[in-house]
Amino acid sequence: MNSRSANNITNDFQHEARILNSIWLITALGLVTTAGLAWVAKYLEITATKYDSPQMYVAIGLLLLCMYGLSKDINKINAVIAGVIYLFLLSLVAIVVASLAPVPAIIVVFSTAGAMFLISMLAGLLFNVDPGSHRFII
Repeated sequence: MNSRSANNITNDFQHEARILNSIWLITALGLVTTAGLAWVAKYLEITATKYDSPQMYVAIGLLLLCMYGLSKDINKINAVIAGVIYLFLLSLVAIVVASLAPVPAIIVVFSTAGAMFLISMLAGLLFNVDPGSHRFII
Protein backbone atom coordinates (compact mmCIF):
# COMPACT_ATOMS: atom_id res chain seq x y z
CA MET A 1 0.00 0.00 0.00
CA ASN A 2 2.83 2.36 0.84
CA SER A 3 4.58 1.86 -2.52
CA ARG A 4 1.37 2.64 -4.41
CA SER A 5 1.10 5.98 -2.57
CA ALA A 6 4.75 6.80 -3.33
CA ASN A 7 4.20 5.87 -6.99
CA ASN A 8 1.16 8.15 -7.13
CA ILE A 9 3.17 11.05 -5.71
CA THR A 10 5.90 10.46 -8.31
CA ASN A 11 3.36 10.40 -11.15
CA ASP A 12 1.72 13.58 -9.87
CA PHE A 13 5.11 15.27 -9.64
CA GLN A 14 6.03 14.24 -13.19
CA HIS A 15 2.66 15.42 -14.51
CA GLU A 16 3.02 18.76 -12.73
CA ALA A 17 6.57 19.17 -14.02
CA ARG A 18 5.44 18.40 -17.59
CA ILE A 19 2.66 20.99 -17.38
CA LEU A 20 4.99 23.66 -15.99
CA ASN A 21 7.62 22.88 -18.64
CA SER A 22 4.94 23.32 -21.32
CA ILE A 23 3.87 26.64 -19.85
CA TRP A 24 7.47 27.83 -19.75
CA LEU A 25 7.98 26.79 -23.38
CA ILE A 26 4.87 28.73 -24.43
CA THR A 27 6.13 31.73 -22.44
CA ALA A 28 9.57 31.56 -24.08
CA LEU A 29 8.06 31.35 -27.56
CA GLY A 30 5.67 34.19 -26.73
CA LEU A 31 8.49 36.48 -25.62
CA VAL A 32 10.52 35.83 -28.77
CA THR A 33 7.38 36.23 -30.91
CA THR A 34 6.65 39.57 -29.24
CA ALA A 35 10.14 40.79 -30.13
CA GLY A 36 9.64 39.68 -33.73
CA LEU A 37 6.21 41.28 -33.95
CA ALA A 38 7.60 44.53 -32.52
CA TRP A 39 10.18 44.57 -35.30
CA VAL A 40 7.47 43.90 -37.91
CA ALA A 41 5.25 46.63 -36.42
CA LYS A 42 8.10 49.14 -36.54
CA TYR A 43 9.11 48.05 -40.07
CA LEU A 44 5.55 48.38 -41.38
CA GLU A 45 5.05 51.59 -39.36
CA ILE A 46 2.01 50.26 -37.52
CA THR A 47 3.18 51.76 -34.25
CA ALA A 48 1.89 55.00 -32.80
CA THR A 49 4.23 57.90 -33.43
CA LYS A 50 3.25 59.86 -30.32
CA TYR A 51 2.31 58.61 -26.88
CA ASP A 52 -0.98 60.52 -26.96
CA SER A 53 -1.99 59.45 -30.48
CA PRO A 54 -5.33 57.71 -31.13
CA GLN A 55 -3.57 54.52 -32.29
CA MET A 56 -1.83 54.20 -28.96
CA TYR A 57 -5.09 54.65 -27.05
CA VAL A 58 -6.84 52.11 -29.29
CA ALA A 59 -4.06 49.54 -28.86
CA ILE A 60 -3.95 49.94 -25.07
CA GLY A 61 -7.76 49.92 -24.87
CA LEU A 62 -8.00 46.73 -26.93
CA LEU A 63 -5.31 45.13 -24.80
CA LEU A 64 -7.16 45.95 -21.58
CA LEU A 65 -10.52 44.91 -23.02
CA CYS A 66 -9.14 41.56 -24.20
CA MET A 67 -7.53 40.89 -20.84
CA TYR A 68 -10.81 41.65 -19.06
CA GLY A 69 -12.80 39.45 -21.46
CA LEU A 70 -10.27 36.67 -21.13
CA SER A 71 -10.44 36.76 -17.35
CA LYS A 72 -14.26 36.57 -17.41
CA ASP A 73 -14.69 33.64 -19.83
CA ILE A 74 -11.49 31.63 -19.41
CA ASN A 75 -13.34 28.34 -18.84
CA LYS A 76 -15.41 28.61 -22.03
CA ILE A 77 -12.60 28.69 -24.61
CA ASN A 78 -10.76 25.84 -26.33
CA ALA A 79 -7.10 25.57 -27.34
CA VAL A 80 -7.50 27.06 -30.83
CA ILE A 81 -9.35 30.12 -29.57
CA ALA A 82 -6.81 30.49 -26.75
CA GLY A 83 -3.98 30.38 -29.31
CA VAL A 84 -5.61 33.05 -31.48
CA ILE A 85 -6.24 35.26 -28.43
CA TYR A 86 -2.61 34.73 -27.33
CA LEU A 87 -1.29 35.83 -30.74
CA PHE A 88 -3.64 38.82 -30.75
CA LEU A 89 -2.46 39.88 -27.30
CA LEU A 90 1.19 39.40 -28.34
CA SER A 91 0.54 41.63 -31.36
CA LEU A 92 -1.02 44.36 -29.25
CA VAL A 93 1.82 44.20 -26.72
CA ALA A 94 4.35 44.37 -29.57
CA ILE A 95 2.66 47.46 -31.02
CA VAL A 96 2.59 49.21 -27.65
CA VAL A 97 6.19 48.27 -26.79
CA ALA A 98 7.48 49.21 -30.25
CA SER A 99 5.91 52.63 -29.74
CA LEU A 100 7.65 53.16 -26.41
CA ALA A 101 11.18 51.79 -26.91
CA PRO A 102 13.72 51.24 -29.69
CA VAL A 103 13.35 47.89 -31.45
CA PRO A 104 16.94 46.66 -30.80
CA ALA A 105 16.38 47.10 -27.06
CA ILE A 106 13.06 45.25 -27.31
CA ILE A 107 14.71 42.38 -29.16
CA VAL A 108 17.53 42.10 -26.62
CA VAL A 109 15.25 42.21 -23.56
CA PHE A 110 12.46 39.95 -24.83
CA SER A 111 14.80 37.43 -26.48
CA THR A 112 16.98 37.22 -23.37
CA ALA A 113 13.95 36.63 -21.16
CA GLY A 114 12.66 34.01 -23.60
CA ALA A 115 16.04 32.29 -23.64
CA MET A 116 16.06 32.19 -19.84
CA PHE A 117 12.66 30.48 -19.79
CA LEU A 118 13.78 28.05 -22.51
CA ILE A 119 17.05 27.16 -20.74
CA SER A 120 15.21 26.62 -17.47
CA MET A 121 12.65 24.41 -19.19
CA LEU A 122 15.32 22.35 -20.96
CA ALA A 123 17.31 21.94 -17.74
CA GLY A 124 14.13 20.81 -15.98
CA LEU A 125 13.52 18.20 -18.68
CA LEU A 126 17.15 17.09 -18.69
CA PHE A 127 17.42 16.60 -14.93
CA ASN A 128 13.76 15.53 -14.48
CA VAL A 129 13.12 18.36 -12.03
CA ASP A 130 10.10 20.63 -11.71
CA PRO A 131 11.45 24.05 -12.77
CA GLY A 132 9.04 25.79 -10.39
CA SER A 133 10.13 23.92 -7.30
CA HIS A 134 12.54 25.19 -4.66
CA ARG A 135 14.86 22.25 -5.39
CA PHE A 136 15.65 23.55 -8.88
CA ILE A 137 18.73 25.75 -8.53
CA ILE A 138 20.99 26.67 -11.43
